[in-house]
Amino acid sequence: MNIDADGWEVYEIRERTISAEIEAGKLKAIKSSLDKTYAVRVIKNGRLGFAVSTDLDKAIEMALKVSKVSEDELNSFPVFEPKSVKGLYDKRVEEVDAQHIKKDYEKMVATVEKAELAMALLEYDVSEVRISNSFGLECKEKSTYSSFVVEAVFEQGSAYEIEESRSVDLKIERAVKKAEELAVASSKAKKMDGGYYDIVLSPLATHQLFFFALYPSFSAENVLKGRSRLKIGEKVGSEKLSIYDDSTIDGALVSCSFDDEGVSSSKTILVENGVVKSYYTDWKYSQAMGIEPTGNGFREEVSSYPVPQPSNVVIDIKDECDSDGALIIHSFIGAHTSNPVSGDFSLECMNSEFNGEPIKGAMIYGNAFDLLNKIVGRTGEIRQVENTISASLRFSNVKIT
Repeated sequence: MNIDADGWEVYEIRERTISAEIEAGKLKAIKSSLDKTYAVRVIKNGRLGFAVSTDLDKAIEMALKVSKVSEDELNSFPVFEPKSVKGLYDKRVEEVDAQHIKKDYEKMVATVEKAELAMALLEYDVSEVRISNSFGLECKEKSTYSSFVVEAVFEQGSAYEIEESRSVDLKIERAVKKAEELAVASSKAKKMDGGYYDIVLSPLATHQLFFFALYPSFSAENVLKGRSRLKIGEKVGSEKLSIYDDSTIDGALVSCSFDDEGVSSSKTILVENGVVKSYYTDWKYSQAMGIEPTGNGFREEVSSYPVPQPSNVVIDIKDECDSDGALIIHSFIGAHTSNPVSGDFSLECMNSEFNGEPIKGAMIYGNAFDLLNKIVGRTGEIRQVENTISASLRFSNVKIT
């Protein structure tokens, strides 16, 4: 490719999506889309230009213009050999059509017994990514992703549940039954006395809290910019705790053979036995900090720069425990309001249970880093929710109002 620049990178993504929206128990719409987009970065005199377009030539032209006024600096693009990660593609997802969607819908409706389906979203996605750069990188990967989100209501109670997969096989009945069960229970929920209690966070609640209040502190960008309190070698939690970022897990939701810059995927030990071991990083901040890139340069969307973001985060707790006498929390409201720098949070618990009785209106207060020192153990099945892989986790002496 002939581009008048000191270095260039072309990120191409082709994406086919078919989705359905269900409102008030009715199939509202089935939508299908097919998109192809180019994201181009060029280095000119040490300055980085970036542009996005459905036309490659136009994207290159705009990126060159941006480089003339850009204050963003970069000297090179990476060249790595992609890892071989299995279970990322299911051909059956490409065969999903409106008839398949209607069968999924009928499955949802047939599963409900007491509650009503307030809302559901169903999506099947096939994407093919190609990355090339002037330093010799050429890589491509095809992957699939399926998701189902459902909200059930019963009288004054409500609840939601999610299912995700790399394959066409979604556990729709499981999600609907769980949402219905929680909605029915929450219709009878009562207030509980405030105080300090042991709590058990479901995998969903664990993800919601840690994604916003903990994971950003392991970003090399945030460390370099003073937005993280973490330092290599410092104690950050109980000795029972280890945390890994691992994009090489076969079939996991955020696994890949390479990140959005072409850096090969890897397993990065963030915390081992309660001690900080490393950060996750993209190419740019690995160069700035003088550390090896971890393959965590991801784009929030194709029109975004790749930045350090977590892949599959495994929460590994050594000890098993039970949930007796603890406030069991299915999910949170407002997890995004947690402070990603300090780790402070104040969240409303949704679909909670204490001593077999449904609880409403409970608020949980604390700090994510302090919480890591209060780990009692893990209970129940290990499950992946978005990018978090964890069992339910029990913590001691947490403030509830």
